[in-house]
Amino acid sequence: MKQGNARILTALVGLPFVLALVWLGGWYFFGFIAAVALVAQYELVRMLVGAGWKVGVVWTIVLGAAILLRSVLPYWEGWILFTVLSFCVFQLRYGPEHLPQRLASSILCAVYPVLLLSFLVDIQWAADASFGQKGAFGLMLMLFGLIWATDTGAYYTGKSIGKTKFAPSISPNKTWEGTVGGLILAIVVATLFKTAFIPELTWLDVFSLALLGGAWGQMGDLLESAFKRSLGVKDSGSILPGHGGMLDRFDSIIFTAPAYYVYLFYVSDLLGR
Repeated sequence: MKQGNARILTALVGLPFVLALVWLGGWYFFGFIAAVALVAQYELVRMLVGAGWKVGVVWTIVLGAAILLRSVLPYWEGWILFTVLSFCVFQLRYGPEHLPQRLASSILCAVYPVLLLSFLVDIQWAADASFGQKGAFGLMLMLFGLIWATDTGAYYTGKSIGKTKFAPSISPNKTWEGTVGGLILAIVVATLFKTAFIPELTWLDVFSLALLGGAWGQMGDLLESAFKRSLGVKDSGSILPGHGGMLDRFDSIIFTAPAYYVYLFYVSDLLGR
């Protein structure tokens, strides 16, 4: 199957499934985000190991799972700290050789992508409490939609008129024209969601969230591209035909999720009130 056809087929099969889980919310959404985060974490671990890094694979996954549980269990921060300290002590059994690399790589794999993605769970549960199921669905769908719109707008604009390279040493195909095109489409999508689904959004919210999706989303994509280029791999995995791995598909959302969280809880009046 050609790459383009595989990409389209994966989207046609996966998109209704994702939409259903976003609509159901609650534990269903938590399970979805947890699965994405842990698979993406494993892909990153595998890339590091393939490049010769020393990583405590099992304890890294355990630490990632502990971080995910912070969203659903009270006082879980203490258990996270206990898990981190236990991990550090456990690594002493290997002796001093490569100890800093083991600790640093495992904490990296636990924070990115697991901790960053977990902020989506916080957003969804707070949105459900504030707006109900329909409002929470609209908000979460908008956040995902802004990322997808940015990717789509950047790709087609860059392919059509892109000339000025954005970061040639990391991603040679990205252009400034594509970046602007992605941002414009993100603004259009945010406007549609305000008028059709979430009238509580102010116009400041519309432009701020679109900017976060359009700018931070593309930075997240560049960060993952830099990881792959540094480690000498093309894709993080092959679990999604035509798209690569979970880390490839959700790299922009991983980077943008905490930015959305900060804006929605501490800048706007939408959540956390």
